[in-house]
Amino acid sequence: MTDVLAEINGIKPKVVLIDGEDVEVASQTSTSKYKAKRTMDHYYCTCPAWRNQSGAPTDARSCKHLKQLLGEAYEEARCERADPVGYAARAAGKGTGKKGKAAPKTAKPAGKAAPASKSKPASKSKSASNAKPASKAKPASNKSAGSKRKKDDVDDDEDDEEEEEEAKGGRRSKRAKKADDEDDEENDDNTKYDVMLANKWDIDNGPDPTGWWISEKLDGVRAYWTGKAFKSRLGNNFVAPKWFTDKLPSDITLDGELFTGRGNFQDTVSIVKTMNSPKWKSVTFQIFDIPSSGDKVFEARMAEIKKLFGPGGQYACDEVVVVAHEQAQDRQHVLDKLKEVQELGGEGLMLRKPGSQYEARRTASLLKVKTFFDAEAEVIGYVKGKGKHVGSTGSLTCKMESGKTFNVGTGLSDKQRKNPPKIGSIIVYRFQELTRDKVPRFPSFQGIAADKVKAKDAEIPPKRAMDPSGDV
Repeated sequence: MTDVLAEINGIKPKVVLIDGEDVEVASQTSTSKYKAKRTMDHYYCTCPAWRNQSGAPTDARSCKHLKQLLGEAYEEARCERADPVGYAARAAGKGTGKKGKAAPKTAKPAGKAAPASKSKPASKSKSASNAKPASKAKPASNKSAGSKRKKDDVDDDEDDEEEEEEAKGGRRSKRAKKADDEDDEENDDNTKYDVMLANKWDIDNGPDPTGWWISEKLDGVRAYWTGKAFKSRLGNNFVAPKWFTDKLPSDITLDGELFTGRGNFQDTVSIVKTMNSPKWKSVTFQIFDIPSSGDKVFEARMAEIKKLFGPGGQYACDEVVVVAHEQAQDRQHVLDKLKEVQELGGEGLMLRKPGSQYEARRTASLLKVKTFFDAEAEVIGYVKGKGKHVGSTGSLTCKMESGKTFNVGTGLSDKQRKNPPKIGSIIVYRFQELTRDKVPRFPSFQGIAADKVKAKDAEIPPKRAMDPSGDV
């Protein structure tokens, strides 16, 4: 399969990096060293100059360290291909000494007509008929219901929080985040959106699911439609093109996932945080709730969604999908459905309590159902802690049976961080699936395997491992 970064306009990079590979680049003007890494269809650098590029999408950013590593001509060609309009504007800004403006949103490609059966009435407006007007979102305070979590609830939300960070671009220093905030000043309103969050359903001892509504737990990026734009629950922008957002109503709010297919989470993240990405054509907005009608029971909310976006609906289109639900007959029905979805490469299931309202917090009326894999790895090093973990271990660097290395910090107690497992010891970790780099996604430390002397990888069904090709 052709590598999209192997050659651009006849120019090849000085060094070829595979997806996930990183190298250290020394500054030519100081003693500083930075990490340059390839992530799917773009490169990034840990230097401040790469981070603080206002108006440039992620896949069209470069810096002197990437130019030093890959070649200046190659980097110019790569950035211009990724964002031709914005590249020209920024280049013009450099030439005049003025700051180049961000590229305008791309228009929908000409010639892509909607199917005749889904054509909209001539009188269609950007208002949903009989829909409840969306109230103006308020910033979520630290004392809001969404942030009032008992200590025991923290682990339940770890995958949600890591997914949010991954969608934003990974955990970074305060200085890096400040630079990103400056970049996003024109687009982000810094409003946090309290959304409905799920508890875990215990497969053996969880509540009887009979009568609850089953849907697939999609492996996409959680997105809140404000009536104007897609936002993460932390208030970060997802830069959808205008031709996409024009298909959504402006007077209601929607909760759903930006989705490109099972096992494509990394692809989806790359697309939704990249301005002007042509790959938005592969994204669908999978709607599973309507917060602006949150006082209605779930069944009434779904009926409203289907009326707007289902077959024959005012806003029916290929880019918007109503998430399918079916009512659970009993516990075994849920387990059978879970097996079916996971054999197809799905992440798991969601259970919705019948007759429930939309609660903008973590709630027992929404449950997530999924299985995990356990494996053993050898501890080969430590990463220093930051923030509240300064002075102790932030994470363990571990080596898998395959030879791949990864870091795991989730699951370590304060006592274990101060006195971590010794180098050479074998630990047990739990994870959801393998990334396309064949390392665990969202690993969690479970304990020391006292009876083990070597690492042992988990046996992963092929469809639970991400496609290494990077195709959507």
